Amino acid sequence: MEPEQDWCLNCGTAAPGRLGERPGWRAASTVIVLALLLVLGAVGAGYAALTGDSKPKQTASTPAAAPPAAAQAAPPAATTQPPAATQPPTTATTPAKPKKLPKVKTPTAGVTPGSPITPTPTPTPTTSTPATSTPTGTGTGTGTGTGTGTTGTGTTTTPADTGPKPIELNGDAGTVYDPFKRVKDSGETTRALDGDKTTSWYVDPTVPTQVAVGYVVDLGKLQGVRQINLQTPTPGFRVEIYATDETTPPPDILDTRWSHIKDVSNVGAKDDGTQKIVLGAGTSKYRNVLLWFTQPPTDAPRLRITELELLG
Repeated sequence: MEPEQDWCLNCGTAAPGRLGERPGWRAASTVIVLALLLVLGAVGAGYAALTGDSKPKQTASTPAAAPPAAAQAAPPAATTQPPAATQPPTTATTPAKPKKLPKVKTPTAGVTPGSPITPTPTPTPTTSTPATSTPTGTGTGTGTGTGTGTTGTGTTTTPADTGPKPIELNGDAGTVYDPFKRVKDSGETTRALDGDKTTSWYVDPTVPTQVAVGYVVDLGKLQGVRQINLQTPTPGFRVEIYATDETTPPPDILDTRWSHIKDVSNVGAKDDGTQKIVLGAGTSKYRNVLLWFTQPPTDAPRLRITELELLG
């Protein structure tokens, strides 16, 4: 292209810098700049508006400062407080001081002539009366000791109440027990339970060296037996004690329904033919008690029972 040529006549290429000098690009640049200025102006206006809104709020807070005027109105309220000041006299513990006046009654108690306070002096002599009766109190303590001794005496009687007691039996409660048919001769069974020491039940065994005969006592109901007392004029025999809860005695001495409780030898050898047989605490209940005689008395084969007593 020639030095002053703007376009190539062959290919249509513009000379360098030719396009930037076109009036269209300048107008676009101007529009962009103006738009930016408008945007900046709008931002500035908005900021000014926001700032302006904050300032009125501060002026609005200044009216809020008006409460000091209300505070000035408070003094009238302070004038109403004097009636409140009248309340302390009402709340004053002036009545409490009269409560202390009863404490002053102590000196009035010393003044016996004070007839108006007669009730107060009256308890005062009563308090002095115990003081003078202190020796009497000592005597009362002695009396308490005597009462304790009496209690001890009562305690000694308590074991007597818990001891074995006789079991009431019918007159026909005793029967002969002879499973092996060893009885040669026998007396009336009621004589062992009649309470008469001049009468006795006896038995003569067929085998002089071995009795093998028993005496059954029906208790009438299930009871605990703790002791057996008997008296005999023919001492020296041996007895075995059995018991059962059956209403009818088992037919054989070897029957397992019999409970073997105790054996005693040389019965009645001491204390004039009396014998005490202790069986236990009586916790087990039985209906029939059997005295099973095995060895005969020392002097003769006849065996006698004068008295028989069961205790529960």
